[in-house]
Amino acid sequence: LGEETYTFVEGVKNPRSATILINGPNAHTVTMIKDALRDGLRCVRNGMLEKKVVAGAGAFEIAAHADLVEYMTEVQGKAKLGVQVFADALLIIPKTLAANSGFDQMDTILKLQDELRAQKKEGSGVHVGLDIDTGDVMDPMAVGVCDVFGVKA
Repeated sequence: LGEETYTFVEGVKNPRSATILINGPNAHTVTMIKDALRDGLRCVRNGMLEKKVVAGAGAFEIAAHADLVEYMTEVQGKAKLGVQVFADALLIIPKTLAANSGFDQMDTILKLQDELRAQKKEGSGVHVGLDIDTGDVMDPMAVGVCDVFGVKA
C-alpha cells in the first residue's frame, strides 16, 4: 500500500482478531478517523453487551417528543414550560440528521410528526424515522437502524 510493504493473511477460519489500517493525508485526519472508528466499535460492543436497542434514525426522539407534548396537558404551572423545552430539545437529533443529509430540517420534522400521528391513529405502532438517503419516512427497526438503549436511557 503506497510505498509500504504489508503482509496480509486472509481466509482464516474463525479469526480471533483483525487489523484495521488507517491512512490519511495528515495526522489530524488520521486522529479523526481513529476516533470515529473507536466510537463505532464501542457502540457495537455496548449493543452486544446490553442486548437492548431502540429504533434509530430519530424515531425515538420523534416519539418521545410527541409523548411529552401530550403529557404537557397533565402538568401545571412553570413545569409545563420545562416539559416543552425538554421535548423541543429532543428534536435536535432528527434535525441534525436532516441537515447533515442535505434535507430541510423543518420540512423533515413536520413530515416525521405527521407520519407518527397517522400511525397512532391507525394503531399500527410502527417506528417513524428518517431515511437519510431519500429524506422519506421509514421504519428504522425494519431495516436495522438502531441505537443502543443505554445511550437513550
